[in-house]
Amino acid sequence: MRPRVTRRSLPAGTRIGFLAGVAAVALSLAAPATSAPAKLKLPAERTSPTGNFFTLEAYDAPTSSKAVADFEVKVCTSAHTPANTAIDPALFTLSLTHGGSVAESTTAANQPALVLKPLRPLQCAKGWLGFSVPKGKTVSKLEYDYNGTISWHVG
Repeated sequence: MRPRVTRRSLPAGTRIGFLAGVAAVALSLAAPATSAPAKLKLPAERTSPTGNFFTLEAYDAPTSSKAVADFEVKVCTSAHTPANTAIDPALFTLSLTHGGSVAESTTAANQPALVLKPLRPLQCAKGWLGFSVPKGKTVSKLEYDYNGTISWHVG
């Protein structure tokens, strides 16, 4: 003998209220679309206020075994770059998530390191920037500050 299945039907107003409640719970559990910043897509190019082009080509995040954030950067000057233009790694800083920043360290960087170099119009320089990240801190963004700031959110 098969068990008898009885269907119970809820009144229309109750069904709509039940479905609205389920939808509200589902929406409250879903992460809002704006809660997480967009993931950095590489290469990521920025133009400085002076018209030069900065491309973040690679990012090696710090790990528990290597507390260094490494960034491979390519810098190219424009046709209108003034004389005596140079790329200086000391103008890069790494911002940390809960405040503070870390200065660039050529000794911590992957090789070849980006070094101080004069650049003529339409010339490029490429290399790695390294930042020793204090234990327990997380990376927020890489910034270059000269006649204005350009940045890449990486955290």
